[in-house]
Amino acid sequence: MCKQHVCIVGAGPAGLLAAILLLRRNEHQTKYRVTLVDPGTDYGKLGEDGLHRNRSWMIGLSAHGLSAIRTVPGLYEDYIHGLGVDISCATIGISKSLKLTYDAKDFLPEDSSFTVDRNYICAALSRYLNENFEGDDAFTSHYHTRALYVDGERKCVVARPTNEEDIRIDYDILLGCDGIRSIVRNAFINNHRDFEFELKGTFSYGKSVHVPLPDGIEDGNFMFINNALPGWASFILPETGKMLNVALGTSLDKECPAELKSDDPKVVSEYFKKHFHAFDIDADEAGKQWVTQGWNTISQVHCNFYHSKKINALLLGDAAHATNPQIGQGMNTALADAAVLDALLDESKDNWEAVLPKFSEQRVKEGNALTDLSFYTFSLSPAMQVKLMFGQMLRRKLHFLLPSVFDNDPMDEVARGGKLSEAYHRMSELGIIQKVRLANDSMIRDHFERNVGMVRDSGKRSFAKKVVFYGLPIVCAVAFGMKKRAL
Repeated sequence: MCKQHVCIVGAGPAGLLAAILLLRRNEHQTKYRVTLVDPGTDYGKLGEDGLHRNRSWMIGLSAHGLSAIRTVPGLYEDYIHGLGVDISCATIGISKSLKLTYDAKDFLPEDSSFTVDRNYICAALSRYLNENFEGDDAFTSHYHTRALYVDGERKCVVARPTNEEDIRIDYDILLGCDGIRSIVRNAFINNHRDFEFELKGTFSYGKSVHVPLPDGIEDGNFMFINNALPGWASFILPETGKMLNVALGTSLDKECPAELKSDDPKVVSEYFKKHFHAFDIDADEAGKQWVTQGWNTISQVHCNFYHSKKINALLLGDAAHATNPQIGQGMNTALADAAVLDALLDESKDNWEAVLPKFSEQRVKEGNALTDLSFYTFSLSPAMQVKLMFGQMLRRKLHFLLPSVFDNDPMDEVARGGKLSEAYHRMSELGIIQKVRLANDSMIRDHFERNVGMVRDSGKRSFAKKVVFYGLPIVCAVAFGMKKRAL
């Protein structure tokens, strides 16, 4: 078999795990040379202090991601285990007075879910890669190197190292693991007229703060608190070191309170003291962190296929399906992409001609289910969201009491490793996807039309105008119907 050169653009979770899995395929015979390109630093070579300074955001690592990691012997046990905080319970706060806490064992298998800083996972994967393959002629890494564009005709990537001349990286196979602004995906757009791609926001904005674990809150408690601040929801994830990552956000059509726009940490602190009700927060520390950061917005990516035979490329991770983090499956699905690719190579005996379309066949439905479950199982309407939360709790309770009669909640099955596409199918059967899609999309469209001036408030119509605009068409329709019956 001829040795093939695989260029991986992007050293996130999908890119790093894909590199590991491909290089492991050289165990008995060198099949692949792997070149990794990324504009950032190699987190695997940073110490604890460096990682702490580059802290990103907390994410959930659960069944899909853990299963992918465990395909590499020793990777979980020696590099990943202990990096995060095991989820021990989940608290759902519907209102100030109604908060329900569930034992994680009720809906999660043991040792199947924990929260961890995304950069710590990248650091662990990179350490494994460096310790096992850095001296291998089959592996080359180009960090601090930004991929500029893909020349699909010549099968090469043009990249720019920091403060150096551009370089050309020829490839046989190209893996686009380069995130939401993917240059590999741009090559799909340029080479395929039937490639459909959508990048859109999630109609929300917010900020996150890191606060010490307060008294009375169990370490390992994941929380979703409705109206944690007036009109703002909060996802609260446990961190290592007895800390909490408190993410607060609201929809774009809601005006931000003046206090939260203030540059004065004392003003923000007083607002937290007055309004934050999830638990006793260190408001002074929250205020200091709040004013030092910009507003966060999140976008989602949808594609109708993830492979290109024309340029010999695949899209993995956020390049294929960047998502809202509501259901905590973004990184898990990215890691699963790499594991599925490895399994397809096993199945086809490294025949990429067969692997490329099969990858799309298996992963497009999972990637699109991921983004739609993330956005269309949480309503932008507060009233609808409360109903959805009650419905989920009811399904969970009924299944617990009569498991042979009532199915488990579809979203609980995802956390256990169930397919995202199956959960999407079942949520559609329940009518939830359709109702939330109608509500969310209507709110987003209405906001857009008013924001750009396509539709405007014209004030109160006079009684006469209302008759002309609304009453006259009705009278005409009734008169026409009566005339028709008379004939």
